[in-house]
Amino acid sequence: MPLDDRPATAQFPLLTSAICGAQLATPPASMLGHFSNAGDGDALARWLLDLDTTGVSAVVVSADMLAYGGLVGSRTAATPLATARARVAALARFHEMHPAVPLYVFATIMRLASTETPRTEAYLEALTDYARNAGATPRSAAQNDALTAWRGQIPDDAFWDYIGARARDLDIDETLVRMAESGDLRWLAITQDDAGAPDGLQVSDQRTLNDEIRALRVGARVIVAPGADEMGMVATTRAIEDALGWHPAIALAYSDDRVAAAQDPLEDVAVGSTVSDVVRELGASQTTGAPSYVFDVLAPSTSAQARDRFIAQIADQLRAGTPTAIADLSFIDDDLAEERAGFEALQASGTGALPAAFASWNSTANTVGTALSAASCAALAAHGHIDTSAARENFLFDRYVDDYAYRLLVRPSLNATLRSEGIGTYALGAHESDAESRMRAALWPLAVDVFDAVFAGRGWVQNGLSMYYPWQRTFEIRLDTALTLRRAPGK
Repeated sequence: MPLDDRPATAQFPLLTSAICGAQLATPPASMLGHFSNAGDGDALARWLLDLDTTGVSAVVVSADMLAYGGLVGSRTAATPLATARARVAALARFHEMHPAVPLYVFATIMRLASTETPRTEAYLEALTDYARNAGATPRSAAQNDALTAWRGQIPDDAFWDYIGARARDLDIDETLVRMAESGDLRWLAITQDDAGAPDGLQVSDQRTLNDEIRALRVGARVIVAPGADEMGMVATTRAIEDALGWHPAIALAYSDDRVAAAQDPLEDVAVGSTVSDVVRELGASQTTGAPSYVFDVLAPSTSAQARDRFIAQIADQLRAGTPTAIADLSFIDDDLAEERAGFEALQASGTGALPAAFASWNSTANTVGTALSAASCAALAAHGHIDTSAARENFLFDRYVDDYAYRLLVRPSLNATLRSEGIGTYALGAHESDAESRMRAALWPLAVDVFDAVFAGRGWVQNGLSMYYPWQRTFEIRLDTALTLRRAPGK
């Protein structure tokens, strides 16, 4: 049961699980809702309880989808607390009905900003500033004055809707912790959606949850960490690993050792802590010995010379057949030239088709969770002697086209053009079809270039490619690809 119907949350878990050699059964798309239209939590609860568990090794559930109809729904108080409680109670009933089928559940701590829509645009900045600073204790007179000024810019109904949603979400997260303690849930991850402010309202939410986790002594099966959109991939990968009784050992390398202490502006812990949290979520281990794969992290602010040396080291690993995953975190610096350099150097090395995984998008948790999930699935397939190379290469091509070609080469200029024409890039409305046509005209030839330069020479054939906007905004695209192997690499 995915977080919502975006590619990162609904499509990516399907693609990464295929790398594991596993299949996912998902609810009908009509139950999941779309963008600001919440999914049908009552119907999803019935879907869960009516599930035929024959041949099912585990069930993975987004509590936000079940309780509120998705991530966007979790940020408004539209779903009453009593309704949300009744919906998540389906998890305990499922466990009672199917005690041998473990439940893996992920939930979020509400982010500081509300969802950007035409309705919230007028007060979104003030609400976000308020939420980023209202958790400070103690507060100075100047801080109180600032909070009063921001509060005056937020309509009462919007303010209390936001506060009510935060309180309700925390109640449900606490309920889930108690379900983990009672044994209804095998594994629970409660992840902090975007919140990079040390004085934000999320601080007290995290403290409450961590206190309860300690009091109930469930730290072995419950984790609180940064993240959100990647958790469908992480949770399904963990469930598959547990079902097969095998977890990877990972060797970690940074292009710059200072990055472990660096701060992603969307997160409230250091990069190294996020990496360790995702490794723990997956049940993996870090090793200095013989690893299942090497996890190379391309850090922000790495000098050109150091970056080139690091990419050359990665290329040597790949040529030697060392399973390798790459997380490019250069986006933390928000320097497009720096962000492009990593993939372009990898492509120039002639080894772009060889990584087990690559990711570079949005936040450290999003990127690390994507890369580690895909790489862990590739390692699991290798451990089980299963050939899932087509699934791996499809996802790798998808990441290059999305994370590099679209995010860095197409989206910035397209957004600038649309905004100059008075079109909101987070609410395309009647302009969606035209914006999508412009996106395709720019991205399609770049995608072909990536395929020709990276994959074609190794025998891969592109049998299908489509691209469109899934949520009437330019923030993300959906790609559907179909790579097959025509001949053995190098033959």
